Amino acid sequence: MLPQPIIPSRTFFISKPTLANGLALGKLSGNDARVTTLTPEQLAVVGREVELMIGEGERDEVWRVLKMFDAGRFNFGLSDFPRAIQAEFSKLGLSRRKDYAALVESCKTVERQASGALALQTVGEISHDGQVFPLVKLVTKPVASPYAVQVPICLVAGVHGDEPDGILAALEFARRFARSPLLVSNYSLTIYPCVNPVGYERMTRENGNGQDLNREFFRESREEEVAVMERELHAHEFTGFIGGHSDFESFGLYAYATGAVLSERLAKPALFQASGIIPINTDAVIDGHSAENGIINQKFPGSLGPLSKGVSEPFDITIETPNLFALSKRVEAQAIAFETILHEYRAVASEAMYL
Repeated sequence: MLPQPIIPSRTFFISKPTLANGLALGKLSGNDARVTTLTPEQLAVVGREVELMIGEGERDEVWRVLKMFDAGRFNFGLSDFPRAIQAEFSKLGLSRRKDYAALVESCKTVERQASGALALQTVGEISHDGQVFPLVKLVTKPVASPYAVQVPICLVAGVHGDEPDGILAALEFARRFARSPLLVSNYSLTIYPCVNPVGYERMTRENGNGQDLNREFFRESREEEVAVMERELHAHEFTGFIGGHSDFESFGLYAYATGAVLSERLAKPALFQASGIIPINTDAVIDGHSAENGIINQKFPGSLGPLSKGVSEPFDITIETPNLFALSKRVEAQAIAFETILHEYRAVASEAMYL
């Protein structure tokens, strides 16, 4: 039986009951290590998260997580899990594949559920192995009043195909956004739910050409996905840029907060609210970068982000969830973080009026 960690309690702003403690259990090995080291307590958490995903029918994610242990990415192997989990993994096959067309249909469903608040548009196409994959975005419809002022915000997910939490969180946030008259009236929202459709189908970080797209932006890349997104960013002037990612080498939430000074001001409460679902990573070094309270103030070269074209620097926040946790928790944590960022931005803007 896997050991049971002792998790301290904590009080949150979120009114509904929460399960996380707000802080990660401990530091994992650095992101440059060939094998990521987990403690027995952390392995116990992973085991329970896998059991939760099995119960929720998330077979693709169960397979993806266990496949990493089977492939030797951690100091524990598949044999260190209970036999029931090992048996479940054996049923899932040697490989799995997702259906991007089904994801596009989910986007269409979100558009219908939005009752006119959001529209689905195709922004480009990706060709690979004789297939054509449309890249789509969900956008808010223009307001009728010429006096209305809405803040343009961009939300991007699915840059890495093996990170479905950002994709599903983007769609969940779109639903919540459409149900909120306050958000609809104050923001012009553009959501790119999946930038890497081939990687999504293959459940790989890289695109169909084997490239990590998040090292290709603004570097004269030949990748079609990069060309489409760079064209979109040049065509629109966003005040804020939000990204959704996940990281198997982190055992807690963290965020990249770059660009405007405002980024860190918005990222902190976003992480705190989301920590009601998943703990915050408080390591001094995360993903190879110096960090403080789960906040990193620098990015990898080639990462997707906003263009500075207006009178002020856009805020730029990427929320990272630990992808050893259950998919449902990761989706909820990111959706909470996205929503918190927009509510906090309104609060900051209101404060600025009285300075």
